[in-house]
Formats: sequence, C-alpha cells, structure tokens
Amino acid sequence: MTTTRLQGQYADPEFQTWSLLHARDNRLHGAELAQITQHHDPNPAGDALHQLQAWARRQARAKQLQASAIAHLRYCPPAPAQAS
Repeated sequence: MTTTRLQGQYADPEFQTWSLLHARDNRLHGAELAQITQHHDPNPAGDALHQLQAWARRQARAKQLQASAIAHLRYCPPAPAQAS
C-alpha cells in the first residue's frame, strides 16, 4: 500500500476534533435537559419551569462573566513590570 492510500483511510484531524467537541456538547445538553425535566424532588413546587428559569439565569451570568473578562483583556492595558 502506498502512503497516499493509507492517509485516505484516516479521518481529518479537524473533523475528529469537531466530532469530539460535538459529542461533548450533546452529552452536556442531555444532562442539562435531564436536570430540568427529571426533577428528583417530589415537591410539586420544584417544577421544571423554575429549574429552567434558574438554568437560564446561570447561563446568562456565565455569558456576562465571559464577556466581561474578554472586554477586560481587550481594553485594559497590561500591568507595568515592577523593578526588583
């Protein structure tokens, strides 16, 4: 077999990376949905709507923190080096 034929038998590294990340995202999303829809608390007040609202607040806060950190990195000058 030639090297060209062997290289054709393997998936592209970018596709493999995408595939792993896609599978991870699907697993995380499935876990989030299970947490929202399959509540283990028999209390009727612990319904899925409140869990969905809490999840949305956590997601919004995480996005806000990420945006804040990125803005800080972009617009704040680096700290001056201290002389020893």
